[in-house]
Parts: sequence; structure tokens; C-alpha cells
Amino acid sequence: MKRNIIYLLMLSLATGCFNACSDDFLTTEPTGYLSTDDLGEIASKNPDAVLEPLISGLYSTTFAVATGGTDNNHDDFGQKSIDICTDYMSGDFGSAATAYNWFMGVYNYTEQIKTGSRSYMAWRYYYRLIKGANEVLDILGSDETMPESETSKAYYGQAKTMRACSYFYLVNLYQHPYSDKKGSPGVPVYRTQLSAEQKGQSTVSEVYDLIIADLEDAVVALRGFDRGGDKSKADKYVAFGLLANAYLMRGETDDYRKAAAAADSVIRSGKFPLMTAYDVINSGFRSVDIPSWIWAIDLTTENTPALPTFWGHVDYYTYSYCYAGNIKVIDADLYASVPETDIRRQQFGSPESEEIGVPPLAPIYKFYDAARNPGGDRTWTNDEVYMRVEEMYLIRAEALARSGDAAGAKAALKSLLDLRDPAAAANLASLSDAQLLETIYFNWRIEMWGEGKTLFAVKRYKKTVRRANNHVMHPGESFAYNYERMIFEIPENEQINNPNLVPQQE
Repeated sequence: MKRNIIYLLMLSLATGCFNACSDDFLTTEPTGYLSTDDLGEIASKNPDAVLEPLISGLYSTTFAVATGGTDNNHDDFGQKSIDICTDYMSGDFGSAATAYNWFMGVYNYTEQIKTGSRSYMAWRYYYRLIKGANEVLDILGSDETMPESETSKAYYGQAKTMRACSYFYLVNLYQHPYSDKKGSPGVPVYRTQLSAEQKGQSTVSEVYDLIIADLEDAVVALRGFDRGGDKSKADKYVAFGLLANAYLMRGETDDYRKAAAAADSVIRSGKFPLMTAYDVINSGFRSVDIPSWIWAIDLTTENTPALPTFWGHVDYYTYSYCYAGNIKVIDADLYASVPETDIRRQQFGSPESEEIGVPPLAPIYKFYDAARNPGGDRTWTNDEVYMRVEEMYLIRAEALARSGDAAGAKAALKSLLDLRDPAAAANLASLSDAQLLETIYFNWRIEMWGEGKTLFAVKRYKKTVRRANNHVMHPGESFAYNYERMIFEIPENEQINNPNLVPQQE
């Protein structure tokens, strides 16, 4: 990271980005090496020149190939590769064949062990983001003191958002739910890059404390930040969305009220209207221009990783591993439970659709290239979504239901169901509290299918998932939310190199 900073600074110097800095400062340094203090002084005069490349690098890391430390593996491409993994683990998302074997280890529950490549990839990816975020916070002074200038606050808030997001995934991927393990070892917490000291695990509760503190700081720091049309950048609404998730997953006293309020802050902004029934089928979930998308990556011919993308694995109409034989499918039992009146049922090929050349139960009307030519798109420039407003409605509904506000929960869920299944929306008033929670869980599974959100819902609801017979791996078998392979083990090389770690306990 330091080498990257120095390179970027030298590039900026060559192009005149530091004209505002004094010549004396630049020429009196003895060797050309710029310390963190030096960078902080430069950033105080021209924060964009120092911090913009670093923050942009963080966002690029979320969709770049080999960010998990592998040798250009086609299943190692940042956040969406993690989302695919967690969806496989949830049981709602599966494959109809094992062609090419990408992700098959995690689908088979064999890559979650300490020697598994996926355990290493997820660990390396999130700690790489944490390292980059900490570099930014170090340059700004520390992670405990918010800068005074609005420009520096924006970078501070973005760095805190990215760090919190990373720890949120780490603590939930490498340990069982907070409600079961809050006092148990979670993951090591690093808040600065100024020390090389290796840390032992903080407790799950301590990790959550940092996540929530970071996101609360980020919401404040990002109040004046306008990202324009660049949805790749984390603004206050992204921070609110992550904060809502963190409160919901923790579920301590008053957390549900706070989760509902954070989600409502996004909803009430009016910036992200719900997808219409028409868009659910006709948008293809392929463009950052979809109004409901809060956080997303605009893939272009210049930045696409090509085949190692979400689209290179999931879309039948992209030249992809899906098209070439590893068809991704919805769990047959989940599909059967979706009412005929629900527009989301139409996102998938029917069980009989193979007769007309469409893969049965594949998401051919959810994720698809506009041309709808099987294997036809070879640009891999369809966009990737990290967060959309529909998630906020589900968080609000679940949080209010868990806090005893059934009427508020039904109102939040009805806003979504009015545009998905009006018949189900009309039936909400008659549901008992238990039925309401189950209905919200069902809507997590079908609304967010294939978007990396379902596994955490399984853990919150403490469900045992049963794979239907259309899964190529473990058909008909059941796995509890706290099954040992529902989390990753800390990678073996990390355990060897860090003597402060303690063994994980199931």
C-alpha cells in the first residue's frame, strides 16, 4: 500500500497536482520517501490529490480479479464472488451441473475449512480493504478524530464505511451469529497501519461495537458529501444501509428500533424508489441507472474483469460458465412456494421450460443481458449491485416485527408487496406475529435471491435449510444455520503466522 501511495504521489507531482504545496516542503525531505505524517500534511493542503486515488482503489478492489490473493482464479473477484458463495451456502441458490467446478467447493461445504482456498480468499479480500481504509484514516490523523474540512470528512466517512462493511462480513463469515457467540472470539481488529503488531481475535461483541461506531461516524461525516451519479462511492445512504444491517444482525436491546430507523432514513430520502412490477422482469438487474439501486458498480469496457464477474457466472445470456454448462438455479421447493400471483415467480424458467430451450428454474428473467442471446454478450459490461432499497424495506419490516410493532412491520412489507404480489399484500392484515415474521423471511429469500443476502437471514432466523432435489450437491439434505460449515475457518497460514489467535470453537 505504501508503495502504491508513493507511486500515486509521484504521478500527481509529475502532472502538477501538488502545485499548491510549498517547494520547500517537497525538497527538504531527505530521500523521497513520504511518511504517513508527510502524507497527512500534504492531504491537509490538497486532500483530493492524496486521498481520492486511495479511496478509488478501495472501490476498485471490490470488483477486481484476484483480490482474494489467488492467481487470477475466475471465482476470486471481490464482493460479488463472496455473494455467490454465501448464496450457495444458503441453499436457495444452486447449480444443476458441476461444469468447470468454480464455487463447487463452497457449495459442497468443503472449502470452508482452514486449508480451503475460499477461506483464504475471503479473509485476504476483506483485510485488504481494511488495510486500505486504515491507510486513509492514518493520513487523516486517526480513526478517532473526525477532520474539520468537509472534503476530508468525506474521505473519513468513506474509509469508515468500507472498514465497517469489511468487519461486518468477516465477523459473520468466520463466526456463528451474534446471538449465539457474542462473547466468543471473532476476528482480529486492526484500526491503524502504523503498527505491525499482530492481534488476537476480539470478541464478536467487540467487533460489532467497532462496526456500529464506524458507521455512526460515517453517517455524520458523509452528511455533506455528494457523490453525484457515481453509485460506486459510499455516501450517507450506503452507511445508513450498512448500519441498518448491523443493528438487525446484532439484535441487542433497542437495536431493532435503530435498525428500522436507519433503514427508514434511506427510504424517506425519496432518492431510491422501489422497482415496479414491470422492472422486476424487464430491467435484467443490469444497470446502475435502476432507481432503486443504492450502491453498485458501473462496469465498462475499460474496467470490466470480463469473465470473472457476476455475469460471467450467473447469466445464461452472457458468455459465461452458466451458459457453458454450470446452470444456476433457484431451489425447486422455494420456487414451488412462490404464488402464481407473485411477479417474482416469472423471474425463473418454469420446471418444464427445458422443452423450449430455456434452462429449468434458471433466473433467465432476473439477471440477463438485454439481447437475450444465449451466450451472446462478450463485453461483460452489465453492472453489479451491492445494495438496493428493497433491502431497506425488508430490514424495516423485520426489525419492527421483532420489536413488537406488527402494524409498522406490515406497512413496510405492504409497500413492497403492493408491487410484487397484491394478493399477498391484501392478506397481511390477517397474519399473526409468527406468520408475519415467516412472511418477511420468505420475502428475503425470493426478493433478494442471487444477491448475497439470504445466508444472513438464515442465521438471524436460525433456520435449518433443506436442499431440493434439483441441486447437484447434497440434494434432499438439510443443514442447520449453525452447522460447522456455515462459517469459514480462519485460514491455516494465518493461524501459523499469528500466534495470538485462539482455535475456533463450533
